[in-house]
Amino acid sequence: MKKLITVFGPSDCTAQSALYQSAERLGTLLAEAGFGVVTGGYEGVMEAVSKGARSAGAGVIGITAEVYYNRGREANEFVTKQINVKSAVDRLMELLDLADAFVACGISTGTLVEVATAWDYQIKGFINPKPIYLFGEGWEKTCQVLFAEHSFKGKENIVKPVDSPEEVVGELLDQFGKQQMLPDLNIIL
Repeated sequence: MKKLITVFGPSDCTAQSALYQSAERLGTLLAEAGFGVVTGGYEGVMEAVSKGARSAGAGVIGITAEVYYNRGREANEFVTKQINVKSAVDRLMELLDLADAFVACGISTGTLVEVATAWDYQIKGFINPKPIYLFGEGWEKTCQVLFAEHSFKGKENIVKPVDSPEEVVGELLDQFGKQQMLPDLNIIL
């Protein structure tokens, strides 16, 4: 079965930023390796990853929420399947449930919450073990601080800082193997 990769990232990066370009490259590489791409569906990193995946011919699942729509946010133009839920919490739960692995591309308060929740839920056994890859400025220092804390000893193996989109996809290929290129089916999840 095709593996789905949920990508988290800041919504406030622009198309001119290095982060946006790295996220777009990540989306392209994920699609070329045959992985399904899931994002929060909005702008910034979510848009860039979606754009990259679409440029490689893949579909993109975008998880959106009414609470954001009511604030004027709509799914980015590169999402091919939108799943709209009621609240931000429902959105996060959907992003966690669909994923076979997580990638955080860049860091922001929202991204930090998403990563922390994915990590915490695995530690507590609420979701099955799924790798979490972190790249972009800020993650290396954040992980150094967290991993130095006694309460995180033995729990840091779930989270892995990496240096590039290529390294992320290499790790995913090592974990899951190259995925079959399947048509983008319009199914209800």
